[in-house]
Amino acid sequence: MLLFVFQCLSTEKSEGINQAAGGLFNILLEIAGIIIAYLISKRIQFMQGYLRKHSYVVLLVCLFLSMGLQAQKAKRVKQKSLQAQHMDGADSNRVIIVHSIEDMQQLADSSLAVLLTDTLRGGLFYYSADTTTDGGTAFRSVLPGAGSWKRQYEKTGGINVRWFGARGDGVTNDAPALQQAINKAAAQLTPVLVPDGTYFIPGYITLLLPSNTYLKGQDKESTRFVTDTVYTDAAPMMLKGKGNHIHIANIGFDGGRRGTRSTQHAGRYSIVNLNFDTEPANDILIEHCGFANVFGRALLYRASQVRINDCDFEHIGRYNIDFATVDGAISNFAREGCSDVSITNCRFRDIGTHCISSYKISGLTIADNKLEHISGIGMANQECEHVKVTGNGVYYSGDNGMDFQRCKQVLISDNYFLNAGDNNAGRIGSGAAIFFGDDYSTANASNTVISNNFIRGSFSYEHLGDTAATFQNCGMYIIDANHVKISDNNIQGIGEPRKNMQQPLSIEDGNGIMIINTAKGESHDILVQGNTLTNLKCNAIYINGQSREIKIKDNYINTFGLHGVYMCAVGTNLYSQIEGNTIIDGKNIFRRDVAADIFIKAENAWITNFSITNNQIRNNRRANYQSRNDTVFTTHGIYFTADGFGKFNNLIVSNNQIHGHMKDEIGFSDKISEYSILKDTYFPAVSFNNNYSGSTDDYPGVIIPGLNQARKPRIVTESFSEHEPDYGNYTAGSIIRNIYPGNSVYAWVATNSGFAATARWHSGAVYTDGQTVYYDADVFLCKKGGVSGREVPRASDKMINDGSVQWQYMGKKVYFKELHLR
Repeated sequence: MLLFVFQCLSTEKSEGINQAAGGLFNILLEIAGIIIAYLISKRIQFMQGYLRKHSYVVLLVCLFLSMGLQAQKAKRVKQKSLQAQHMDGADSNRVIIVHSIEDMQQLADSSLAVLLTDTLRGGLFYYSADTTTDGGTAFRSVLPGAGSWKRQYEKTGGINVRWFGARGDGVTNDAPALQQAINKAAAQLTPVLVPDGTYFIPGYITLLLPSNTYLKGQDKESTRFVTDTVYTDAAPMMLKGKGNHIHIANIGFDGGRRGTRSTQHAGRYSIVNLNFDTEPANDILIEHCGFANVFGRALLYRASQVRINDCDFEHIGRYNIDFATVDGAISNFAREGCSDVSITNCRFRDIGTHCISSYKISGLTIADNKLEHISGIGMANQECEHVKVTGNGVYYSGDNGMDFQRCKQVLISDNYFLNAGDNNAGRIGSGAAIFFGDDYSTANASNTVISNNFIRGSFSYEHLGDTAATFQNCGMYIIDANHVKISDNNIQGIGEPRKNMQQPLSIEDGNGIMIINTAKGESHDILVQGNTLTNLKCNAIYINGQSREIKIKDNYINTFGLHGVYMCAVGTNLYSQIEGNTIIDGKNIFRRDVAADIFIKAENAWITNFSITNNQIRNNRRANYQSRNDTVFTTHGIYFTADGFGKFNNLIVSNNQIHGHMKDEIGFSDKISEYSILKDTYFPAVSFNNNYSGSTDDYPGVIIPGLNQARKPRIVTESFSEHEPDYGNYTAGSIIRNIYPGNSVYAWVATNSGFAATARWHSGAVYTDGQTVYYDADVFLCKKGGVSGREVPRASDKMINDGSVQWQYMGKKVYFKELHLR
């Protein structure tokens, strides 16, 4: 009886063991039952009496135990049957081990479970009457009939490419096996599992990715897809997507090119092409992948809901310098229908032409990427809207670091640029770290914030004259754009270092922020505020063209080669402001006759409703305050000039602190005049007021615009003195108030326009530099001291020699009338 019980126990336990090893466990349980029965029989004698009296109890217990065990067995068999049906296999208590697929196909007993031990393609198989085969999860059966041997696997766990014969040795053509695995997995909505290995895809084959493809490698270093340098028109790309919901992860792709910055034209045009030449796809995810050694482009797409994250791109495209070909890492260029695209946390190095190209995308995010050594443009964006570009680093690009053509609603913030625009791309681009606007004059670039970016180049005044292989040609370039805010950026070291510094190499060379308006375009509502611009080869802020509502506010500008702020109006400049800026230490390295901290120019234009207020403008490099030995290079604090004609009306220049310039604190060219409302009826400018000069150890002085000039526009001013002016150009109506009115003289009023002088010219007199004299109604300024001759100097546009003295004619003498206190 006891032997019967243990046999039931052993039989029941054996039903719970995996079928592949069930027989072995049954034998072990049988042996265990015999051993236990023997041990118990050794002590059976003391129980014999009890068993004889109660044998019916023992029989009932054994009976109930047997019935319970049989019921459990039936339940488990039913569960196994259902599981086997789910896995397309047949329940079997017998397992046979085979070593090859061919051996399995020759098996005659369809009731067997087959354990295939093939190193690459092994697994557990069951026979099915289903005739469908795929070379990886189902193989044709030869002997039992028209059925097949089906692999036992969890369908949600993925399809392994090794099951289909992919070897991953870098030599064998794995393309057929990969394609079979991709097709099977996509149909079952399960991942394609690609183990460690190098999978070779010949250049004449393209893998097709249908909808719902999920290629999943181990990691991008150990799981690699490689190709050769053979190009065929039938297979210009390694992988081609043809549907929606495509996911590629943890795979490295190699295009077969060798050389860090190759210019060779060979090999595939792209590695991954996702619906680039078909209708737009939806839901694309590329993550943790690597792309390297590609002749053309790494990734082309035409889709919405695109995510490219944590990928490496290296040695992509032909590293040319003349834009003869347009290659790059990621692009949807010239393809419409794209939206909601995100490129994040990727790394790019040694990329030909344009690294990231985006076209007509609504909802574009490019964030936290690193770009190094880009042959052309780092990020080329055309006609995109709702764009966010933040947290990127762009190092060493041949043309613009970031380029936005005809884009709208753009945020460009918190990016870092180092020599991102060294103008090495054939010298046909602006070479700006950030380019925004419209090169094509359609005025469709608008609503943009550019803030908190750091732009650094190689130019330095400490090493002036040194050359550099890489540099930052221009900081920012804004062209034909509206509603743009440029704020809180840090820009330094801009311009191409050269030994010969006679002139800038191009209009963009050495400018911190440029705002350009073409002949067809027009800009308005542009704010440049709170930026720091230092060590610039040319102009800190450069504005040129027809524009309105340009506001330059609260910027810090220090150490520049030509002008601090350059503003040129073509046609008109309305409602613009230059306010609250600190501008110091211009260098005038090109030795121009005029180099101003604020330079205003009109090209056959009028400047109206324009204000320059509350700026601090100075040259503060003083070697010794006691000797007042200044090193001054800029000629003017504020200067107005014109090409053709230049008129101003409703111009306010007030409350500025200007000090330490070589020629004039505020000056004018001969072509600038006040605006004529009616023909030959001029109204003098009355809004140049409360501008002061003087450093920390000087008495403050009211600035008379054009004080040192022979000719200037009519500007009525109010200033202060302790005596009647003996120097300077004054306009009729100007008032000089007496700071010591104890002599009852309240002020002096200029009764005509002219130059002040109180000393009359005499023959044989000694004169010093800067002294003024008059003779009759003419005034002369001594430019070279000495002893005067016998003949009276006469008015002339040239220098006048008088004995050993040289004079400059300053115009007619101004006469003042005293105003007395009553």
